[in-house]
Amino acid sequence: MPTSRLILAALLLTAPLIAARQAQPQNAASKTAPIPRAASLSRLSQPEFEPLQLTITFKRIRGDKTTTKKTYTVTASSQQADPQIRDDSRIPMKKESSAPVFPIEYVNGATDVDVQNIRKVRNFVSLTLRIATEGYSEFSERPGANSSLSSHRYIISPTVPMGKCITVYSMTDDVNNYKVEVQLLVEPLNEK
Repeated sequence: MPTSRLILAALLLTAPLIAARQAQPQNAASKTAPIPRAASLSRLSQPEFEPLQLTITFKRIRGDKTTTKKTYTVTASSQQADPQIRDDSRIPMKKESSAPVFPIEYVNGATDVDVQNIRKVRNFVSLTLRIATEGYSEFSERPGANSSLSSHRYIISPTVPMGKCITVYSMTDDVNNYKVEVQLLVEPLNEK
């Protein structure tokens, strides 16, 4: 009998508390629907973008001397749009012809770089570099009769540590004594 009185007392005390709770106006936070589990998991698997600064350096080395060095610096974001670099120039070339009308011809020289698929995981960044170059061949120091036009296309997908300059592509021609290097440095943009 004492247990039934305790149960009855508990019911009588909780009824007014439940009624009072239902009568209170609810705030906007309590009215929101719970987030489904699948939606919360997909939000966790897609990290926010992080602003990055990429420095891409092209070097041509003949013997022990660097003959050409071009550096491009772009900002990019992981999980966002991919930057593109278009660097075009016109190179004059003396025309070997008997006609004196147009003694100089121009040849287009170009360096194109597309940066794609930028992903940052912990202290490493993976990306894809699509590089296209056109112009005089690397072993010609100056345009002229012994020069030849060249065209190169590279697709490089390195994973590099943040803050360290890494050679991501290297080509050596021992016959003509020259070397080509592509170096990449990725740094957080917000630390500068």
